Amino acid sequence: MLQEPVRQKKHGLQMPPSRIAMAGTQKRPADCSEIVFRDGAISDPWFHRAAFGATMPTMNTASDLSPTRVSASPSRAATPALIAALRQRFGEQFSTAQSVRDHHGHDDSPYAAAAPDGVLFAQTNEDVVDAVRACAEHGVPIIAYGAGSSIEGHVLAVRGGITIDLSRMNAVLAVHAEDMTVTVQAGVTRKQLNNHIKDSGLFFPIDPGADASLGGMAATRASGTNAVRYGTMRENVVGLTVVTADGRIVRTARRAKKSSAGYDLTRLFVGSEGTLGLITEVTVRLYPQPESVSAAVCSFADVAGAVNTVMQTMQSGVPVARAELLGQRARAGASRSRARTRQWRRRL
Repeated sequence: MLQEPVRQKKHGLQMPPSRIAMAGTQKRPADCSEIVFRDGAISDPWFHRAAFGATMPTMNTASDLSPTRVSASPSRAATPALIAALRQRFGEQFSTAQSVRDHHGHDDSPYAAAAPDGVLFAQTNEDVVDAVRACAEHGVPIIAYGAGSSIEGHVLAVRGGITIDLSRMNAVLAVHAEDMTVTVQAGVTRKQLNNHIKDSGLFFPIDPGADASLGGMAATRASGTNAVRYGTMRENVVGLTVVTADGRIVRTARRAKKSSAGYDLTRLFVGSEGTLGLITEVTVRLYPQPESVSAAVCSFADVAGAVNTVMQTMQSGVPVARAELLGQRARAGASRSRARTRQWRRRL
């Protein structure tokens, strides 16, 4: 099962953890057909009903959940048979050491840690496929893990399960400088990619503020302060390779910019936060490196003045790459953060 941890929603609502039931473990009706799309992507109506029919998340008021009370659902801990099967298949790539589990049971969110029952360090697409199929057979949740820089609790194993760490899938597979795209494995980080392509005159602009993995950035539809010019991951992901909940490999699109074939599966998986599949490869757009960059800090009497200035600057044709508003509360929070950092440094 693929699992969605608790995360904050707008309008004061929260989404409790949810699972996708593994349709691969249920018997398919004889009269159920499949719809096959281009590039091997398969939409299976029966699988969709089995996966989403009775387990879609429900909305609760914010008072129902807290950082230390994330789930009232029963645990789906990994069985001894599954642990033995994963050890036999993966050897030293699979670990149940407490320190490894604890490391993968927290991120940068305020939620309480929730360690998985085991951690698999995947190195190939086939590793992910075999692990997903094994967990499906035993009805155990799966949690994808990249750099662990999420601030929304994505990696917490709130119902137990197996974490698949994709950080070792960190190869740059192909750089297509002529059409300004690059294909990488999910564990490649933003800084690693830009360092790899720095001599080509191109760069990858999406900067969420952390050295996150591109697989995780695609799964969470990451963005940053330069979204004003370059957009978010939604606009910059060309295609994905995804392992679905039943262990099938789906390639959502080719590198061609223009295509009208079937559903836009790439946009479906971007931002799905691991609930629809595990992203193992990502093709993203690249941009020419600017010849020069200038930065400025401006003070305004009110927020309206700052917003109007940015709008007029962009309407004048000035290529603004980044724009960030730092209000009174944000500035106070930054000051408190710096003070706490200095305190910790003195203790160390």
